[in-house]
Amino acid sequence: MNEAAAQTRDLSTMLRPRSVALIGATDRSLWSRGTFDNLVNRKYAGEIHLVSRRGGTVHGRPAATSCVAVGEPIDLGLIMVPQAAMEEALADLAAAGARSAIMLTSGFAETGADGRGLQERLAVLVHQHGISLLGPNCLGLVNFLDNVPLWTGGFRSPRTPGGIAVVAQSGATASFIAALAQQQEIGLSHMISTGNEADLDAATFIDHLLDVPEVRAIALFAETIRDAGRFAAAARRALVARKPIVALKIGLSEITARSAQAHTGALVGDDRVFTGVCRQLGIVRVESIEDLLFTADVITRTGVVPRTGVGLVSVSGGACEIFADRASVTALPIPALSQTATAALREALPAFGTPHNPLDITGGAVLQPDLFEQGLRIMGAQPEFSALACLFDVPTLEEGATEFVMAALKHIGAGLKAAPIPALMISHTLKPVTETSYRVLQETGLPYVGCGIHHGVTALGNAFWWSEQVQRDATPAAAPQASGLHWLPFSERAALAYLAEHNVPVIPTELAIDAEHAVAAARRLGGRVVLKIASDDIQHKSDIGGVALNLEGDQAIQAAYERIRAAAPAGAQVDGVLVAPMRDSGLELLVGCTRDAQWGPVIAVGLGGVWVEVLQDVALRPLPVTPDEAKRMLGELRGAAMLAGARGIPAADLDTVGAAIAAIGNAALALGPDLDTLEVNPLWVRGSQVEALDALATRKQ
Repeated sequence: MNEAAAQTRDLSTMLRPRSVALIGATDRSLWSRGTFDNLVNRKYAGEIHLVSRRGGTVHGRPAATSCVAVGEPIDLGLIMVPQAAMEEALADLAAAGARSAIMLTSGFAETGADGRGLQERLAVLVHQHGISLLGPNCLGLVNFLDNVPLWTGGFRSPRTPGGIAVVAQSGATASFIAALAQQQEIGLSHMISTGNEADLDAATFIDHLLDVPEVRAIALFAETIRDAGRFAAAARRALVARKPIVALKIGLSEITARSAQAHTGALVGDDRVFTGVCRQLGIVRVESIEDLLFTADVITRTGVVPRTGVGLVSVSGGACEIFADRASVTALPIPALSQTATAALREALPAFGTPHNPLDITGGAVLQPDLFEQGLRIMGAQPEFSALACLFDVPTLEEGATEFVMAALKHIGAGLKAAPIPALMISHTLKPVTETSYRVLQETGLPYVGCGIHHGVTALGNAFWWSEQVQRDATPAAAPQASGLHWLPFSERAALAYLAEHNVPVIPTELAIDAEHAVAAARRLGGRVVLKIASDDIQHKSDIGGVALNLEGDQAIQAAYERIRAAAPAGAQVDGVLVAPMRDSGLELLVGCTRDAQWGPVIAVGLGGVWVEVLQDVALRPLPVTPDEAKRMLGELRGAAMLAGARGIPAADLDTVGAAIAAIGNAALALGPDLDTLEVNPLWVRGSQVEALDALATRKQ
């Protein structure tokens, strides 16, 4: 992945146009009417020009026959003409001095080869005219901060703008996100539908939005990443700026991949690689629209939090248990109470209450609502917590605003406000912010998220994970220079020698060309040995009987040598037999490097055997990786506990293992564009001993 700087484009006239032209405006088009109504009804402050080849009256206003005929400055044109009129519309718009365009028209890359050719032509045209293009095949954009509703359909929006910018390759999905934001009263700053991204892509908008002071988080819905380097550069900028990118990316199933191809011409790539990309770049990846929006909202409220953990207060023991169970799945830390906190809570709670985290303040709160405040004040003051949460619902109907509920909300608000750490009130279930809810929230000023326990715990867990990424050293690893070789070391012995030259610990080996040589090599290596057939033509040696293990004594070694030589298939070129020491039992890792079509060279790490073959328990990253990044990859494996030692195998020295994995990645990069696969299987680990026992390298055909 060539991580070039994010493309800097002046998007001021795109996002804050002083005048817009609706090109191809007609009363017969729902899209034309919808855009016009949005601009008028939502009181867009700029000039609105209607352009129709026939002129006349459109949407009750005079229409010009061209952009040039408007006779006034135009910042942006929204193009709704058929493909055949595309070139003329762009030329006319450029002649009128516009530098930004939104193209609604579909029928481009999403339709196949012919459409891709047409889209490539479109990209050339906008470049020639000096126009920045959003689309084609998109629904437009909304800038909530500056009231620019350039959206071709209906959409909902919260009462007040906020700090979350929605960037989506699907316009309809962007509308769904905005509808949920309106339902939950979560403020948005922007909603941008990027469509096919013939010119401006999601990464370009993200890069621009990071410099908008009001934008505090990016909510991204993606079908593909069209420029991996630009996307990575923008993501690293976001991490430095402490503005989270929360991403919902499709592509897990073949059905989804086909749908994306038909939708925007997107090739989704390997979904597991994208997960690795997110973990490397500090992008929070989620699996639903709800988690996309609630995670972005919660992080804008908590900011960066230390890893210590969250304290929870509830009036329900069952809700506490649900919260704790979900936290164990999301790795949200819930520390135990200190002795000081336990003693203080025993003083405050009824006699039948038991201090724990999560804290059940008991049903006594119905008669004594200030138990909420006491519990929150005590919990919020404890150094073991870096965030505080309370489970309670804001009434959605006036009849729900009972005396107890309002008293409880008053005390919850006081307790949360007193906390010196980020503090939230989370609903028990997903609840909309109704007119009643909004009134109560305005009166109480509660930091409320109506997401329910499940999404709330997920969002908090994501906030803690993102905070860790912000606080770690995110400096990318330095990539080695490619060697410029036009060959690759195909044989195992040559591959191991190549790895050793690149600081990878490898097992010592000798090539024996006869049985006597094998015996002598075994004596030099000492103790028990392994014999393996040496042939570029045989990749899976054990399948043909080309491997003999745990050999000791001259006769056993001689017999094994002859047996292995005889096992070679007819026509295979055999160089001899490799002799290597027999290692004691240890943990075996598979470390493989290959080239991803989208992200370039990537590395995969997994535990050997059934873990990788059946369970596909692997962690992936784009190369290069640092030793610390390699250690984080090991921690992501479902079988990570094996690294702590098991069944007589000592715990792995993770620093040594991480350094070896990073070195294997650098060795792969040094092979340059010829690389197809470089695989170490296994990388043997026993305590601080780490060695590549077998290796395979193939070149790109």
